[in-house]
Amino acid sequence: MTEADVRRALRDCFHPALKLSVEALGMVDQITITVDKDAPGAGIPGVPQKHIVALRLLQPSEDETANSMLAELVRNRLYGFPETGTVEVEMAEGWTADRLTDEAREQLAAQLRPQQLVQIRTS
Repeated sequence: MTEADVRRALRDCFHPALKLSVEALGMVDQITITVDKDAPGAGIPGVPQKHIVALRLLQPSEDETANSMLAELVRNRLYGFPETGTVEVEMAEGWTADRLTDEAREQLAAQLRPQQLVQIRTS
C-alpha cells in the first residue's frame, strides 16, 4: 500500500455538499502509512501485512455534518483495501480555495446559478 494508492482511492470520496472529490478539493494535507505490528495475524507467514493509514484532511466548509459524513466515506473507502488494518482521519482547519484543482474550479463555476452571481461596481 502506497500514498499513490490512497490518493487514487480518495478520488472516489466526494464531499456531500460540494459534490467534488477530496483530491479535487485539495483537502489532503498529510498521509502516513505504517505497518500495523499489532494487527491480527501479524508475523504469520502467508497472512497479508496490515497497515495503519492516518490522514489529515483540511475542512473546506464549516458544515460539521458534511465533514463527518466525508470522514466516514474516506474510512469506508480505505477499509476496502485488504492491506488496511486501521484508518485514522483527522479533520483540521486551514483549507483555502487555492488548494482547488483547475478542474474543480471549473466544476464549481458551472454549478453556480445566475442568481448567485454578484455584480461588483468598480467606479
